[in-house]
Amino acid sequence: MTDPTTPGTPPGTPPGTPGRELRAGPIIGGAVVGVVVCWIWITVVIVVGLGVAYGNDSNAAAVVALLVALLPVLIGVVLIARPGTRQAGAGFLMGLAIGMIGGAGVCASLFGLGR
Repeated sequence: MTDPTTPGTPPGTPPGTPGRELRAGPIIGGAVVGVVVCWIWITVVIVVGLGVAYGNDSNAAAVVALLVALLPVLIGVVLIARPGTRQAGAGFLMGLAIGMIGGAGVCASLFGLGR
């Protein structure tokens, strides 16, 4: 039996259980994929929104786009719920958030250019 006071073992860890290792690769990879997916998501919403606003009388495209817009978040939740992909899922959700913040900044700067 190992001594829980050995160096490298967090306090409160039962003897014999391996510590959880935080790896940067899956988190950074998930964040990059999340940002790319977010920007694709924003592009699809803009294209569908313009199509609905300027020429398509049917709202079916908007409803489909809304359902598809939920897909990246659901994928992130599924990834984060599985222990094997938890770190990649956390990176993916962070990437979605970073992409949205970046998209809001780009939008604000574009509207600010007209002044």
